[in-house]
Amino acid sequence: VEEELRRERDGGPRLPLRPDHGHQLLDDQHRKSNPGYSLIGRLKGLAEIRGVELAMRQQLS
Repeated sequence: VEEELRRERDGGPRLPLRPDHGHQLLDDQHRKSNPGYSLIGRLKGLAEIRGVELAMRQQLS
């Protein structure tokens, strides 16, 4: 995380986040999608990643 903060500060490349391969939740179970690429499951995964990122940033500052 400290390395990513340094990259942001220095204007360097950002590391990609991959919230894919989510679970099938709610309406996802009734939609046609490729395995692991459900809409709501991927949004949940992204929210979890953002929450972890925020918690770690707060701990480091």
